[in-house]
Amino acid sequence: MKTNTSIFIAAIALLLDVTTVKAQGTNAYFRKNGVTVFQSPIADIDSIVFMQTPEYDDCQSFDNPQGVVINGVRWATRNVGDPGTFASSPCDYGEYYQFNKGTTDFLPYDDYFNSDYAQSDSWLPANDPSPAGWRVPTLVEIQKLFDTNYVTYEWIDENGLTGGKFTDRTTGNSIFLPAAGYRYGYDGTFSYVGSYGRYWSSTVYDSYSAYYLYFYSGDAYWYYIYRFYGFSVRPVAE
Repeated sequence: MKTNTSIFIAAIALLLDVTTVKAQGTNAYFRKNGVTVFQSPIADIDSIVFMQTPEYDDCQSFDNPQGVVINGVRWATRNVGDPGTFASSPCDYGEYYQFNKGTTDFLPYDDYFNSDYAQSDSWLPANDPSPAGWRVPTLVEIQKLFDTNYVTYEWIDENGLTGGKFTDRTTGNSIFLPAAGYRYGYDGTFSYVGSYGRYWSSTVYDSYSAYYLYFYSGDAYWYYIYRFYGFSVRPVAE
């Protein structure tokens, strides 16, 4: 416990650039210029997740509020952030959603499959977290990204930015999908952030699974998986 506590204190101190760190009793206090900037009961901490938008000079070059058309489908240029909003930039990971669920609170396996979210044969409009005028794409729309006659795929790994770039061969329009990883379906932990991208479609495979877009440094494709995983959402125009 002493070793884990020391690692925790050192990590938070580095993140916040604090000038003083004190562990008193069961609490940890982090102070900068004499002001406490963070405190927590040590017993309440079971994991630490560091997530931030990578710095990338060309990030805004992908941005377009109207979206861009790739092989006949108009894609948003940002992921969904909080329900009904876009993320802060095209490089921002945004939030993670379970299938047919419009909120970001994570439901464990049993709770999810006992809920109404798991009973639908599609992603219902009432549960769509996309901003107004946008929606979760269908499998057919995602498959249009894989028509190599019209679209190219490129993995980007530059200046701390990792993700997939899909470009329309005719127009040169591109969308960038950050490799946001995902939330593991059984306990909600974050996995493969910066290494993989998994984005939901609105199309189910069977009563337990749904289709999604999957990409990494070696390839990009579509497949299906259990619906209770937490994936990114990149909307298309309604």
